[in-house]
Amino acid sequence: MLIVGGFLVAVAALLAGASGFGLALLATPALLLAGFPLEFVVTVNLLMALVTRVSVAWRLRAAVDRRRVALLVGAAVPGLWAGSRTLGALDPHVLKLVLGIVVAVAAVVLVWADRRPPLADVPALTALAGFLGGLLGTSTSLIGIPPALLLARRRIATQAFFADLSVYFVATAAIGLALLASEGLFDGDAVPALAWWLPGLLVANAVGTGVGLRLSALSFRRLTLGLAFVAGVVTAVTA
Repeated sequence: MLIVGGFLVAVAALLAGASGFGLALLATPALLLAGFPLEFVVTVNLLMALVTRVSVAWRLRAAVDRRRVALLVGAAVPGLWAGSRTLGALDPHVLKLVLGIVVAVAAVVLVWADRRPPLADVPALTALAGFLGGLLGTSTSLIGIPPALLLARRRIATQAFFADLSVYFVATAAIGLALLASEGLFDGDAVPALAWWLPGLLVANAVGTGVGLRLSALSFRRLTLGLAFVAGVVTAVTA
């Protein structure tokens, strides 16, 4: 299972690096379908978001919109707390069904966002995206979907998109992991698994990020979202 899981997260990291997001969107249903328990998946995905985005955040630090990221992260904190309570309270099969539906719907909405005109910069929407990202983060590990949708709709420059999401991932994943630990929901098996997967994960993410920064990310994003939609539907059907 460790070998299968390592292959799945490496493929997800390659596509996520090229599109700027989508690691959890692909890895979560794939790992669940491979037989990994939900608490393990949430924990390992937050760990992966943390370790893969630190270098990107540092590399693109000059492109970060600090005001926007501060609002996203600040609003995510109560969402992270609420999500951690949800993970511990609901039946895993129910959460798996909800997760599959959310992945499929998110993929469709993100494709729709690519075809719509730019969205105005409204602070209330930024805060809402941050909160929803936090809520999804500690309940399903889909921490980046609402912020990615928001930034995609605003049509910000590629470097700013990568930079803002990377800082958001690092900050919220760290806070989310601390909250899971405080609730007794941090799966310790995720740490040695990540140690095995880390080399392939980092290489795949670096290659994907390099491609995404040099070429139009649109085709990679649509490929990521197409695969995510299929994985989400299968996850919901097999819940």
